[in-house]
Amino acid sequence: MASIYWYYLLGIIGLGITAFTVYKKRDIKLSTFLVFFLFSLCVTWIGEFVVLGLFNSYAYKTGIYTNPWAQNILGHLILNSTFYPGTALLVAACSLGYGWIFLITVLYLLLEYLFLKLGIYEHHWWKYYMTALAIFIYQIISIFWFKKISNIKYGFYRISTFYFVGFVVLHFPIPVILLLGKQYYNVNWVQDMYLSSTMFIFTYQLVETLLLVLFVCAFEKWYWSIVPFITAFVGQFILVKLNILVFQDGWNLFYTMLVYFTSIALFILIEKYSLIPEKQ
Repeated sequence: MASIYWYYLLGIIGLGITAFTVYKKRDIKLSTFLVFFLFSLCVTWIGEFVVLGLFNSYAYKTGIYTNPWAQNILGHLILNSTFYPGTALLVAACSLGYGWIFLITVLYLLLEYLFLKLGIYEHHWWKYYMTALAIFIYQIISIFWFKKISNIKYGFYRISTFYFVGFVVLHFPIPVILLLGKQYYNVNWVQDMYLSSTMFIFTYQLVETLLLVLFVCAFEKWYWSIVPFITAFVGQFILVKLNILVFQDGWNLFYTMLVYFTSIALFILIEKYSLIPEKQ
């Protein structure tokens, strides 16, 4: 079986786990599930940006691209957007105990071993115990955070949660566009274009999301929500003028801003109708 199908299989299993959890816990609002799924997804993204993107700890071998970092990005997008948040949602929503968390951690290790033996994944300096520790802590954090947002109040936990959600909504289309060969970021932070572009835009949007959350979540007046659209356009326009944002294959600034504005509008809708504290 081709390498990519193993990744697709885990992605489908992750989405199946998510659907199962939502069905079993029908008393919980769908919006709460959505927000937590995106939150836990973002936790894995940031973690992998550090251990994979910055420290090259392991490598995904999807078999789709010849460039190793394009393969890493694709593998990352599939697994960290489906399987990881899917299991986190199951553990958190069902309040599974340490025994189940231990079993899920063992399952991750077995899957890692299988992928290594199949040659579709490789360790550089990464070790099995690091995976076990990371997954175990990830599940514990998931349970803690899900309890917090299940009885949410305005303040730190709500704004922090939406920071993670905002980053995912804002960032998700960018690596997809990069992999499709439509645009990249010419910063030359490292030799590889895919890695350099990812390092730049990931860092850029971590900061940009602070502004997004500030004007959408912290400020109450509706007109403050217009500011993120303005800052997004100004920021991307400047990047074009500085020859940092480079378009290819008929892509242009209009398409990029269409994607950007759609992402911002989607985040505004999610924030408006999710995690609404109950009136006392």
